[in-house]
Amino acid sequence: MMHGFRWGMGLSAMAAVLGGLGMWRAERAAQPVLVEVPFPAFAQLPSLPPLPPPPPTMDGAADSIQVRAVSQGSGAPLAGARVSLLRGLFASGLGEQLPDETALTDASGVATFMAPGAGVMTVCARGAGHAERCERDVGVVAGGLLVVELKLPPGAFVEGQVLLHDGTPAEGVRLVASGDPMLLEMTPVWATTDARGRYTLDGVTPGYPVSMTPFAPEGEGLSRSVGAELTAGEVRRFDFQLGAFVPVTVKPVMGRRRGAESVESVHVNVRLQPQQDGTFTGVTESGRHSLSVWGHRNGRAVSARKDVTLAPGAPAVIALPFSALEEGGRVWQLYTSDPGEYEVSGRVFLPDGTPVKGAWIGSQKPGPRGRRCGNSAEDHAQVRFDGPEFVVTPRVGAGRIFAWLPDGRAGSAVVRGGKGERVSVDIHLEETGAVAGMMDFGDDHPRGYREEVTVNHEWVGASHYTLLDGRIFVPGLKPGRHVLRTSLGTVEFNVNAREVTNVGVLRRPPEPEAAVSDSEVAASEP
Repeated sequence: MMHGFRWGMGLSAMAAVLGGLGMWRAERAAQPVLVEVPFPAFAQLPSLPPLPPPPPTMDGAADSIQVRAVSQGSGAPLAGARVSLLRGLFASGLGEQLPDETALTDASGVATFMAPGAGVMTVCARGAGHAERCERDVGVVAGGLLVVELKLPPGAFVEGQVLLHDGTPAEGVRLVASGDPMLLEMTPVWATTDARGRYTLDGVTPGYPVSMTPFAPEGEGLSRSVGAELTAGEVRRFDFQLGAFVPVTVKPVMGRRRGAESVESVHVNVRLQPQQDGTFTGVTESGRHSLSVWGHRNGRAVSARKDVTLAPGAPAVIALPFSALEEGGRVWQLYTSDPGEYEVSGRVFLPDGTPVKGAWIGSQKPGPRGRRCGNSAEDHAQVRFDGPEFVVTPRVGAGRIFAWLPDGRAGSAVVRGGKGERVSVDIHLEETGAVAGMMDFGDDHPRGYREEVTVNHEWVGASHYTLLDGRIFVPGLKPGRHVLRTSLGTVEFNVNAREVTNVGVLRRPPEPEAAVSDSEVAASEP
């Protein structure tokens, strides 16, 4: 009995132990086991390339434009120089109009325009005792930076006093000496008279006669010449007295065929404004004037000019018969219709794929195409950008966009666009060189005349013409022997990659002396 109980107890304990061991095994079997399995190398996905940046644009503001003005002679920075931004490609001189965007340089000679509008412009500066200097056609994209350095030449001064017609000082009269277009000046010099009527025009360009126009509160006065041309550093005294300002009305007397006759503009020192009754009115300074009228008759240009004297104290009314206008010939259309323009943006890279730090971009000049005879040179806009990004607006159609560096490396890309379209293209430069020189025409051509140039009987890139001052620069030439042809002669030269070959100054050869016959020699002997 006792033995049976002990065996029963033993079996029960053993069953409990075995049951617990089974439960432990079951719990352990239920727990997952993590096993690291190596991923096959061939199945790993490659990393995706970064998304390309969006194309540059002119829509928006640039980061900044920094302009540094220094003296051409000493290189010293010029504090207080006036810097002007003239918007637009191929900006023309302002004449007597004052610039809209201006800033003065600080003690280091730097003027900074923060968040200016992006675009293409001409940057000019004048300083104390220094005349104007400009860099034409520079561009900055939205978010970009533009840096310009201008070396200002020495200037001259004009100072004096202005009196009213009654002999009292003329306070608040703005005097404007417009830039000379023959000297490629862009901005005028101006000053405003103080309470004593005194003024100083600082930074007048020497070397040519200067005239100034007074703008009084009543209106625009007669232009005055300050005398002979100024010399660098000269201070010239010029006092004058204004005449009384009078209203003037010009009445064109039209003929019977009104539908075939029209008057477009009338000037009496100032441009008069057209009125509903067919007259032209304005206010100008009294004195002797030249009345000028322009119009059309039966498709032909007509004009008339006559001297008139405007007396002070009474309004002037001038009747001018339209029949007095003389025909100047049929008006021919000089240009074909304007096809419009489109926008090309992109970036410029060196031959190794590195973005450039800045480049010149050449594209077909927008606007109407002039009527050309046969195969003639194409005119291109040439715009400098800081950094690799650019935006230009060529004429609608197919063409090429050119890019180049000062060392002669250049490249191009073919583009095509319709009116108002936006096209993006990148340009990769090649290992090329350039030729440089200067054409000296003497007195044969005015300054600003551009001459066609070819290399190896071809127009190269965007360099079909000289620059406005006669300089020659043709990049994109492959290393080797080349021939430069101009109206002043032919020059052979050699080009290396990343080098500029300077051929010097090209001048017209002297006229050969006439041969003298033996009879003429004998006749000249005593």
